[in-house]
Amino acid sequence: MREDVMNVLVVVLEGARADHMGCYGYGRETTPFLDQVARQGVRCTAAFTTAPAMLPAMASLLTGLFAHAHGATEETGMLPSGTPLLPELLRGAGYRTAAFCPSTSVSPEHGIGRGFERFYTGRGQGRITGAAADYARRASDRVLGRGDAGARRTTQALLEWMDDSEEPFAALVVYREPASALPPPAPYDRMFADGDADPRAAWHDGALRYVDLRLREVADALTAAGRWERTLVLVTATHGQSLDGQTAGDPCFSPAGLHIPLLLRAPGRVPRGFVVDEIAQLTDIAPTILSLAHVAAPDAPMQGRALLRDGAATPGPSFAFAEAFRREPTDLRRKAIRGGRTQFVWRSDEANAFYDVGRDGESGGDRLAAEVTRADALRRALFEWLASSERWTRDHGLASGGGAAPDGARDASAE
Repeated sequence: MREDVMNVLVVVLEGARADHMGCYGYGRETTPFLDQVARQGVRCTAAFTTAPAMLPAMASLLTGLFAHAHGATEETGMLPSGTPLLPELLRGAGYRTAAFCPSTSVSPEHGIGRGFERFYTGRGQGRITGAAADYARRASDRVLGRGDAGARRTTQALLEWMDDSEEPFAALVVYREPASALPPPAPYDRMFADGDADPRAAWHDGALRYVDLRLREVADALTAAGRWERTLVLVTATHGQSLDGQTAGDPCFSPAGLHIPLLLRAPGRVPRGFVVDEIAQLTDIAPTILSLAHVAAPDAPMQGRALLRDGAATPGPSFAFAEAFRREPTDLRRKAIRGGRTQFVWRSDEANAFYDVGRDGESGGDRLAAEVTRADALRRALFEWLASSERWTRDHGLASGGGAAPDGARDASAE
């Protein structure tokens, strides 16, 4: 491996709450290894998902586009071909590429596999034999007390693949445990159980500690191989998990649901202990990795930006945006805008919400009735952005993804 080439490891913690991680100020020791990563690299304080659903969020991470632009939404269930993906660009630059993702909603069948030489799902192949193999593995794990949401096997597959070659690698690994409604494996299921009325917060904290351990195993293996200091590591999440008693209204679009962790470690290419307060989103990950890995950006447009340039944070937008589409015909479409310490959520049934995060924190309740003027200002900004982004998407010949602007957006943006 040439000294000027860095490996790339992108870690996605499905459902990880930023406000439950030590490096984001949480009081419990849930993420000691990731706290170390933050101290050795960059921590983004204002990072937000682009979509609380797994498929559109992952597609945004890989394309640098919002869901209505890349087209992989709950309504389509598929990422259309044609838009360059991060692994395709890295593979074209000489990287070995692989994905390790046990999520059933993100797989090559959903158009996410392009550019990955290997795509590990942890599931057997074939409708009958695959299902039988999956059942046998789950039964074995239960008997041996190894129950988790796939982290152990995923980590093992990642380590074996990395050990296959000394060539530069680019890997995506997804851990589902923080999003699980079930307890993590013992002893993590009881590690933070100190009398909480609802065990879900304790289970979430235990799941974070469990995947933190798995990530330390990966780092230890890379260190033993002399590769850790030549590996760019980016850690983020698709959304923040809803925890009973800690969110109100629409949990997926609560402030805690949209706020995600974003950590970056790349020795020699990013400053140590650096904090980025500019707004960041999943759309910024692909351009950031390409920039730090010194890989040419594609001719195709991206809506995200490189978060760092010459060791400094690049200017961010005034607002972050997120969207959800209809999985079923009776579902609601939802759009959110986060600006500074306030957030507005539009729903297609007009049961909208407004949050004052500066006053109430990430888990505060809806203040729409008391904050009509401030909510209306954010509503107008949301509709203006949606209309502008829809024009941008159309001008660049990209997918519409089930409709960018909500019903009435054009009229509302002119109010």
